[in-house]
Amino acid sequence: MEILANYVRSNILIALFLSIAIGYAIGKIRFGKFQLGGIAGSLLVSVVVGQLGFNIPGVLKTAFFGLFIYACGYNGGPKFFGSLNKSSLKFVISAIFMTVTGLICVLIGAKLFHLDRGLAAGLAAGGLTQSSIIGTAGSAISNLGLSPTLTKQLETNVAVGYSITYIIGSLGPILMVGTFIPLIMKWNLRKEALKLEAEENNGIVLTPVQTLALEKVSSRIFEIGDNCKYLGKTALDFEEDLDEKVFLLEVSRNNNLLECEDLDKYVFTKGDWVVIGGKTKTLLPLNEIIGEERFDRDSILNTIEYKKSIIFDNKTLSGKTIGEIKKLLPSMITVGFVISQVWRQGEEHPLTDDFKFVQGDELMLMGREENIDAAIKHFGYLTPNTNVVSYITFAIGMIAGILLGGITVHFGSLPISLGTGGGCLLSGLIFGWLRSKKPKIGGLDHGTANFLQVFGLVVFVSIVGLNAGKGAIVTMKQYGMTLFWLGVFVTIVPQVVTFIFNYFVLKIKNPIKAVAIIAGGRSANPALSEILAKTENSTPVLPFTIGYAVANILLTMWGPVIVGIITKN
Repeated sequence: MEILANYVRSNILIALFLSIAIGYAIGKIRFGKFQLGGIAGSLLVSVVVGQLGFNIPGVLKTAFFGLFIYACGYNGGPKFFGSLNKSSLKFVISAIFMTVTGLICVLIGAKLFHLDRGLAAGLAAGGLTQSSIIGTAGSAISNLGLSPTLTKQLETNVAVGYSITYIIGSLGPILMVGTFIPLIMKWNLRKEALKLEAEENNGIVLTPVQTLALEKVSSRIFEIGDNCKYLGKTALDFEEDLDEKVFLLEVSRNNNLLECEDLDKYVFTKGDWVVIGGKTKTLLPLNEIIGEERFDRDSILNTIEYKKSIIFDNKTLSGKTIGEIKKLLPSMITVGFVISQVWRQGEEHPLTDDFKFVQGDELMLMGREENIDAAIKHFGYLTPNTNVVSYITFAIGMIAGILLGGITVHFGSLPISLGTGGGCLLSGLIFGWLRSKKPKIGGLDHGTANFLQVFGLVVFVSIVGLNAGKGAIVTMKQYGMTLFWLGVFVTIVPQVVTFIFNYFVLKIKNPIKAVAIIAGGRSANPALSEILAKTENSTPVLPFTIGYAVANILLTMWGPVIVGIITKN
């Protein structure tokens, strides 16, 4: 055992990845509905392994935390800035209220029980389940100019505070939003979710195996008959008459494909077979106005339909509906295709007649290739490849974050700085938002960003645990039960106070929205899982996402704030 211990002690990478492997294995174990998770598991295991004695260079810890927090901001930037609008204002205010209440509870607990800067920050990180506070607080502590020994002890105490309070910090929101609040308010979350889903979908409630078939784009074959409304008229007349929700794809005459340089000029002729694409609900009645639907003409069964994803980037057309856009463009530009889907800041939106397009929206165009290409010139440009990392933009973003983190602002005699963590978070937010608005800028693909976010954090917390070593055990023995009960206080009180504030002041009285914003304002993913299990639909996701985006940013910023306000070392 001594030989093995010496080998691990002399090989930091072995100790690091050993902590991660065992930590994630432990984190997968379920205790009822509670699961520790890989991050907390890795921290606890690394503290145990750290008893062997390690002193990993701080620059390595800072680098991985910088990668994590930049990716966190980059992923959250679009949703964070997107949530700052009038329709979601109540949810934003609720999340701000929750995070501020959480901060006040931490400061009260630290003051009454004489916690030092490290323990106070750890209490916030665990009690509010925001692991990133470990990094932002640690970064702030390293900038205080204290002795290396004291700095290391304070950083160790951050990890200790987090370790002791994290379990109750995770379990508290699950019990609160999944059991206590619904029980006290006599709410049945499943019934309320069905009612809300019906309201949001015009009275239609879908089961997991159902979908709205009439909203899909498809193609059908029709034989032009005697009763065809468009005999002698062009395809352009036909497409415009049906409000450009259909398009002609192919024509067969006498079982041979008809060569047409411009399908818009095709004249409807009795006996021709035509392939028409468009919104399914528009295609359904065409057999009454064109002719009988056919299925067996081999020459046109392999008709090709094109679809291309584009970025809407026309300032003149921004803020206008599809009807208004069609009036501003020549008819030849708006025919031959349909807009089948639209995404804004990564989320799909229903394409209604009153939907207003804005710059940065991603559209899916389906129809004839030449018409789509002509439209792209007026609408914007093809969506750049999102599976490519722009290392130039990424590096510039990291540099900007490090520079921002080095700026110190004095409030009286109190120096406040973002530190590398806070600076990279702010930089990530900005670059992620810019990428969503201007995809040509380049950035991180979602897979890479998610990897950096998870791997950066787990390496960071493992390094913190390994460096904590025996000092962590001493602090746990001294403050263990005190920190535990403070964790209960910091976990429960902000949720109760915020729920009362939401219900009576913000008037958030819909049961699903009320519990979802509590979970989101706490950035509590396990609590969302509990709500989704109770509701069995996606109605809680929107309020949770708005609260989560705001809380993730503000809670992370509390690290240096706590270190600045608490003066005990």
